[in-house]
Amino acid sequence: MKKSLLLIVTTAALTGCAGVMPTKSNQEFTSATHSGNYTAASQFALEKSGFDPEKQTVSDILWAIEAGAALNYAGDYELSNQVFDATEKSMKEVDQEGFVSNSLQTGLSMVGNDTFLDYEQTQYDGVMTNTYKAWNFMLTGDYNNARVEWNRAEERQRRAAEFFAEQIKEQEEKLKEEGEDSKFNPAEFVAKTLNSDETRAMLEEKGVTFDQWKPYEGFVNPYTTYSYGLNLLLNGKSSSDFNKAADAFKRVYGLTNSAQVKADLDLAKSLAKGSKSTDNMVWVIFENGESMVKEEFRLDLPLFLFTEDVAYTGIALPRLKARDQAFPNIEVEGVKTEVIADMDKIIGAEFEKNYNMVLTREITRTILKTVAQKQINDSNPLAGFAAGVLQGAMTKADTRTFTSLPKQYQTAHVKRSGDSIKVKAGNYEIPVSLDTSSKRHIVHVKAASSSSEPLIRVINL
Repeated sequence: MKKSLLLIVTTAALTGCAGVMPTKSNQEFTSATHSGNYTAASQFALEKSGFDPEKQTVSDILWAIEAGAALNYAGDYELSNQVFDATEKSMKEVDQEGFVSNSLQTGLSMVGNDTFLDYEQTQYDGVMTNTYKAWNFMLTGDYNNARVEWNRAEERQRRAAEFFAEQIKEQEEKLKEEGEDSKFNPAEFVAKTLNSDETRAMLEEKGVTFDQWKPYEGFVNPYTTYSYGLNLLLNGKSSSDFNKAADAFKRVYGLTNSAQVKADLDLAKSLAKGSKSTDNMVWVIFENGESMVKEEFRLDLPLFLFTEDVAYTGIALPRLKARDQAFPNIEVEGVKTEVIADMDKIIGAEFEKNYNMVLTREITRTILKTVAQKQINDSNPLAGFAAGVLQGAMTKADTRTFTSLPKQYQTAHVKRSGDSIKVKAGNYEIPVSLDTSSKRHIVHVKAASSSSEPLIRVINL
């Protein structure tokens, strides 16, 4: 018994220590991205991702997409795409994992917490992976491969709504199977706890919402669709290309009501008719601020067990934490950028879509652990105490999130009158040189915060 007790306490202590490490890693990485030190951020994330340049593989999907994004901002576009390619392979492998592997992970998560599960990429993770890859190709002048990636990103978006319906059904079936396999089936008690008015009120008090974020229609990321249209607008060869660009802008305009997008839509229609030109025009893309991330919170939730009596037990859950925009907008040649995609809206909508399953899983494991602890305590109070310590150490929320995304994407387009333009961002006024031998230009501005000068890159077409 002493050995068993020692094992339980040691495991709890190790679990508690292990749970701190990802947070410290995240802080080091996000500190680098917040200050605009993308070289340091990319090196840090690349090491964490386990990227093998010879095998072209990664061992950690989340760190890999962080590395791919940071490498894009650091200007290493080729390596960024190599990492994203390896990430996509890993994403497919995770999706195709067999029943035994998934069941083992789920079983471990029921004993421990959701961090025992492999990171499950979100829909926006996948869409943004292809979006970053496409921009990497754009930034290196490879417009044919960029077009391939834009098409892939759009295809991912078309599958999004179907994915959510299938995912929720699959998760419900998994939880049902887990309950049936257990000697103690918690389904009835989970439902009572989940549907309790007190539970909902306590969660809302902690800042958890279930219907605050409405997705863009069809779970579309307007930035990806806008970028798809912009590529066709600037690199199109036929009326068919310009009509496709117009269709993309029309969809984004319907989602955002942006006057800037309406101007792009009108231009695409005119180009399809051969009545206008994009010569001497500059498009500005502005990545503004930092998107929402997950954070852990704890509360004593009412658990309904065996009788009408209620036991209050501490659980850990994730919630969304908003981060700041860098500037309300930026100004180029007297024209202000407008929001075309709110990443907080996209992240929040997907988070809320999955939250009931996260909550159900946490309540299920808490009930199972509480029942087990009571049974152990009834037979041996000392062992019961140790089990309680272990349960507390294991109570952790999964807060893994793609942190490199901006809070918003904004855009504007202006006429070029000379060999440069001036970008105004808060107190910064930055001259940007343009290649006058090129007819069209994209100026890509990235500002994670107002405390560091924006990163500016230029594509001369």
